Amino acid sequence: MVAAKQTTKKTAPKKAAGPSVEGYFAQQPADKRALLEKLRALVVKGVPDAKSTIKWGVPFFQRDGKNVCALAAFKDHVGINFFAPPEVLVDPGKKLEGSGKGNRMLKVRTPDDIDSASILRWLKAAAANT
Repeated sequence: MVAAKQTTKKTAPKKAAGPSVEGYFAQQPADKRALLEKLRALVVKGVPDAKSTIKWGVPFFQRDGKNVCALAAFKDHVGINFFAPPEVLVDPGKKLEGSGKGNRMLKVRTPDDIDSASILRWLKAAAANT
């Protein structure tokens, strides 16, 4: 008599969760992490319904699937990119940099570079253009 062959069902291994915004922040030096945290708090205040994700290796904040802003750490600064046409990002102080059709960046080197009123205005303008 031949014994019945026992079969086991194979399951696919679980996929590891992708990179997280928290993980990105945790990898930054303390001075840059502090600036990123302050900027993120403004994003949460200005666009509370924005969802955060990692895109192209940095934190992006999206509303209805469209980019509102991104945060990133660089060697000498952190940046917040606002995804909106330059004509809606009113910038009398000429603090925003860039020349593209759809975004501008504010470079933040110290906490004094964080002008909350302007950043909130730019965030709301970018969110309104999503």
